[in-house]
Amino acid sequence: MQCPKCGNPIEASDLFCGECGTKLSHQTNTTNETKNKPNYTSELDSTQSNATQTSTQYSTQSNPKTEQFSKHSSDIFNEAKTFFSTAFRHPDKELVSPHFFSYKTLFSIIVAGLLLSIILLTILIPAEVAYFMSSKASVVFNISLFLLIAIAVLFGITYALIKILNINSTLHKVFSDFVLVNTLSVITLLLGLLFLAIHVPSFAIFLIIIAILFTLIAPIYLITKYSHNQLIRMPVIYSIFIYIIILGIILRIIVESTVSNTLSDLSSFFNTGY
Repeated sequence: MQCPKCGNPIEASDLFCGECGTKLSHQTNTTNETKNKPNYTSELDSTQSNATQTSTQYSTQSNPKTEQFSKHSSDIFNEAKTFFSTAFRHPDKELVSPHFFSYKTLFSIIVAGLLLSIILLTILIPAEVAYFMSSKASVVFNISLFLLIAIAVLFGITYALIKILNINSTLHKVFSDFVLVNTLSVITLLLGLLFLAIHVPSFAIFLIIIAILFTLIAPIYLITKYSHNQLIRMPVIYSIFIYIIILGIILRIIVESTVSNTLSDLSSFFNTGY
């Protein structure tokens, strides 16, 4: 506060100015206080405005990310419904049409099937398997990895034979149809594992054998469908013959390595004194 006459600093309780002796009134004090208030009010309004602007900017930046994630999830869910409807109702039409499903939907379905397989294998494999192997988790991981690699190898063989036959089809289309055709076999395999978990072994083994056979036949089915009304390099029967030879070689390698590993594990088990 200041004296209205000489500008000397004064206190709110002063009655006279100590410099010039001017009598001070309450109105003068109030006027001086009022002059100082706009600055404080202006600063407060500026602070609130900046805070509001920052909050609005953060909300504007975060909302598009949330909306984009929701849109992707909705697109995958809707396309997955169409995928399963096509797989069970009219797979033949899908194979001969130029349509194919997106990679994000296909990989989402593959991951979902793999996770279900891991869960069922975890339930099925007893903890006592650790006496023979390193641990139960490693056994589940090895089986899941083997299934994934086997499907990848089978797809690679299928695509290679399609290219050998000079069939006009893209990698994306072949991959989409391969996953579509094998959907039924994967579901059958999961049902077989489920029946094993609820102790119905005879029916479970029957379903697992059907799933394996259908998976092995799926490449032949795809090649036959693709070769229809196309100028191919050689007869389809030769490609089927090549496929059987390659499959036989791979199965022999797998069986020999599996038997060898099993015998090695049993030998180490009995030698350790268990």
